[in-house]
Amino acid sequence: MKALDTVQRHFAPQLIIYLAGADPYESDRLGKMKLRMPGLAARDQMVFSMAAQQKIPVAVTMAGGYGTDLVQTVDVHIQTIRLASRHAWRRQ
Repeated sequence: MKALDTVQRHFAPQLIIYLAGADPYESDRLGKMKLRMPGLAARDQMVFSMAAQQKIPVAVTMAGGYGTDLVQTVDVHIQTIRLASRHAWRRQ
C-alpha cells in the first residue's frame, strides 16, 4: 500500500498498467513471498480500489507463474481477472 500512496502523491497517472504476477504465490518456485490466495486477492483489491477511487483505468497483464502445479497458477490469474471484472462493472 505504501507504494500506491507514493504514486498517488507524486504522479497523476492517466492509466495504470498493472503487472499482476503469480510469483508471490506460496507454491511458486522463484517467488519468495509465499502469499496465499487471500493475500493475492488483497493485493489486487488494493490496486483496483485505488484506481476506482481516482477514476484511473487499469490495464492488467498477467505474468509469472513458476509453480509446480499449473492449475494453481491459472487459479491465481483467474482470481485477478474476476476481481478486475467486478471493478470494471462497478464503474459503469
